[in-house]
Amino acid sequence: MPCVTREAWGDLAATAFVEANVLFKLMDEEARQDLLQLAHVEDFEAGELIAADGEDERLYLVRDGTAAVLLSRDGVAVEVGELGRNAIFGEGRVLGGSRPGALVARTAVSVLTFPAPVVAAVAERFPKVRHMLEVVRAARLKDAANKLEA
Repeated sequence: MPCVTREAWGDLAATAFVEANVLFKLMDEEARQDLLQLAHVEDFEAGELIAADGEDERLYLVRDGTAAVLLSRDGVAVEVGELGRNAIFGEGRVLGGSRPGALVARTAVSVLTFPAPVVAAVAERFPKVRHMLEVVRAARLKDAANKLEA
């Protein structure tokens, strides 16, 4: 079954989930509402590709389920992380770099997606948001390097 996509705006459960997320709590109410108006909820079955390596300009927030982060090493996909509820993916795009890696649903997964350029503008307005994204990116890059060396 292909991915099911719907607007997050007007979805009370999606709104409550975003408002409870630590990253979005670093923004003011107006910024959260602006992002929610542009957000989508996407549902995937186990095994489906959620995000291909460097293909899109979105930030992903895992709402339910688990997903594997895969990087290519010598043409072979290597799992370098697992993301669950409240995890983000695509912080590199927000921060102005690439987003290496693919995200694949390990179980049924529901994500909220946000346009990376808009989140980047919000991160410029709210330095704590930018800092948190930088911390996530640094930790993820370190973990990936360790797993690729093993």
